[in-house]
Formats: sequence, C-alpha cells, structure tokens
Amino acid sequence: MLNPFLLAQFARPLKTIDRRLPWVEKLIQAPLNEEDIPLVRAACRQSGGRLMGSFYHWYLQKLLVANAVRGSDRPRLLGLMERADHTDYAAIEPLLNSTRGVLAVVPHHAHYILSIVMMAERYREKRQVLLFYGRPEENPGNEVFDRLSHWFWGPRSNVGFVHDTPKGLATAIRALRSGALVFIMPDALRSEDHALAIPFCGRPISVMLGTPALARKTDAAVLPMISTPRGSGLAFETRFDEVVPVANEEILLTDDTQRRVADYRVMRRIFTFYEQFISVQMLYWQNARKHLSIDGEYRGLSRLQVDLMADLIPHDPDLQPPALVVDIRG
Repeated sequence: MLNPFLLAQFARPLKTIDRRLPWVEKLIQAPLNEEDIPLVRAACRQSGGRLMGSFYHWYLQKLLVANAVRGSDRPRLLGLMERADHTDYAAIEPLLNSTRGVLAVVPHHAHYILSIVMMAERYREKRQVLLFYGRPEENPGNEVFDRLSHWFWGPRSNVGFVHDTPKGLATAIRALRSGALVFIMPDALRSEDHALAIPFCGRPISVMLGTPALARKTDAAVLPMISTPRGSGLAFETRFDEVVPVANEEILLTDDTQRRVADYRVMRRIFTFYEQFISVQMLYWQNARKHLSIDGEYRGLSRLQVDLMADLIPHDPDLQPPALVVDIRG
C-alpha cells in the first residue's frame, strides 16, 4: 500500500491551480458540471483556498482515504492514522469511561471516516462500538464502512456496523441501553417529510429529529463531534462539544408538540456547534454544493416580530367568517 499521507503532501501543487481541469476531475473521481463550478468556487472562498485547486486537492485526499480504508494492511494503516490524529480526548474521557451509552453525532465533514475509526479504536475495549448509517444501496460511498467492518476489525473486535433500517435501529437502541458508543451522522437526510428546517451557514437546512428521539429512548448522552483538517495533508483533529441535554421522555410523553420543539432545540444546538467550523471550512463538507445551491438566506424573526405577525392572522380577510349565509336548501 502506497503511503496515502505522503501522496497527499506530494499533491500540494494542485492547490495552486486556478482553472477547471476535467482530466483532474476524472482522476480524482469528482466530475463536475457547469452548474457545479460557481458552487465549488464559493465553497473554496469560504475555506480560504485558491478556487478550483483547493477542491482538486481536497477530493484527492478523500479518494486516498477511501482507498486506504478499503485495503488489507491493518497495522500499517492504523499506524498512519495514529500519527495523523491530533485530537485531544481528555475532555471526553470521563464520559467514555462511564457506563452510560453515548450517541456520538458527527457530520460528513473533513476526515470524518478517520475520526470515527480512531475514536472507535480508542474505546472499543471499554465498551461496544456501533456505527449507524444508511444502506450503501441508497447512499453511495457508505460501502466504505461495510468494508471496514469486515477487514479492519472483524467479528470479535467489539466494533459493529448497522444500517438505518428498522432492524438496525432496534440493534442501536439495545446497544445504547447497554452502554455502547454509537456513531450517527445527522446531516444525512432520509426524508423531507419528516424533517424540520433550521438556519445553518446563512441558509436553511433540513434535519431529522431522530438523534434526540434515540437518546431519549435510551437515556444516552448526546455528544456532538466534528472532524477538522490539520495542515495540507491527511492530518486531522476531532473537536468535541459538551453533552447536549435531552428532555425526559416522561415529561413529553403526552404532548407531541412539546416533544418536537424540544427535539428541534437539540438539533439547533448541535448544528450551531458545527456551524462555527463548517462556515469557514465549507469545502470540506460533503453537502456543501447542495447547501450553497439553495436560493435566499434564512432570515430569523425576533420575538416581537413573531407577536406582530400572530396579531395579524386573526384579521386576515381569508380567515374571517362570512358576513352573510344564505340557506339554499329546499
């Protein structure tokens, strides 16, 4: 296996490119169309890079990581990742050394695969570790995790991978109740019908409310985390937020509206933590182009504005009862 970390360093001249090169896009398996170009340039600008070259270098890194974790040389890959990991785990040690289940909430940002692998490797001897993710048939790229489960850890490693299906959800619930560490990626959207919009990096983003619901059912701690790049190679640092409190199940048992509001607040808190990194590292987020393609900004309303709008609703002519009703029945 060629050293992917060394290759990423050798490829740094790619960052100096300031024009589109289709042959490079083919090489790094990241084809673009004309509609993508202004979105890529915008993402590069928000990340402090040199336009197209930053995109090419980043997607080469993604390809190198994907190829490395599909390999079969576990000791060498683990050694490379350990040298690349600049994470300070001290703040989460008390939580991960406890018996409480932990729901680690990580977006598709930067080297999230490496962050997940290193954290799983660090704590797998202390507790069961599961990665809960969408089926590869519906989410291209997730086959990387299927491969990892087979060759990197194996069946007796205390690390498992479950798909986002009813059976997989039941497995994750049982594991969390037993004190497992479960990774979940909240920026993956299964259905717009079951999502709510929240403000994120100047635009609305639709998020599912499954994370707080899962934590509430299992009394698990919600731990937001995000992978961030270090330098121009494959080095990375995982950053952690404080545990996000989730409303008790008994309090919300009879009030669906209160439950949704409470879960919405949890997701707002999680994505506010992500925003401080992604807003200046947009290029490294898997959903960057989709997010930047949304027209218009997400404009919030103050409490006073909400009250004024609420006062106008009863006076809307379309909502007024008719002044006269004529009975045309015989």
